[in-house]
Amino acid sequence: MSVVIRQAVASDKSALIRLMAVLHEFESHIEKNRADGSAAETHLDWVMGEIERNGGIILVAELSGNVAGFVGYSFEEDPGTFVRPEYRRHAMIWDLCVAEDARGQGVGRALLTAAEDAARQAGIAEIRLYVLAQNHRARRIYEEAGFRDYERLLSKRF
Repeated sequence: MSVVIRQAVASDKSALIRLMAVLHEFESHIEKNRADGSAAETHLDWVMGEIERNGGIILVAELSGNVAGFVGYSFEEDPGTFVRPEYRRHAMIWDLCVAEDARGQGVGRALLTAAEDAARQAGIAEIRLYVLAQNHRARRIYEEAGFRDYERLLSKRF
């Protein structure tokens, strides 16, 4: 079955909310500070606003005409001079989610590849993303796609 990648349109919103809820539910089970699926719509609205503000896009993946996943990314620039100028501008993946019944069919990899291709076409040489430390499945997939540790954000709760 082939994966079709296209830009999200307004009529995709309910599918995006459903997918965001899946992501939230999963993350709420591995990280106690994460909201559950009830926050999916408000989070999606915020992410969409940030992506639009930063000149990004949301892509959806379709399998047999149904939305099976999405990726949202934008373009950002590191502030200050601690990063060499040619590396300051980069693409940032905000969220990536694949429907449970579509996993293992190349949907996530197709979404990552499409985001990477768009970054290259925009003259960007680096793409970044955040992943929860306890999300071992996603970390494995990202590492297989060539992502490597760049920075680590450490947390201490009390």
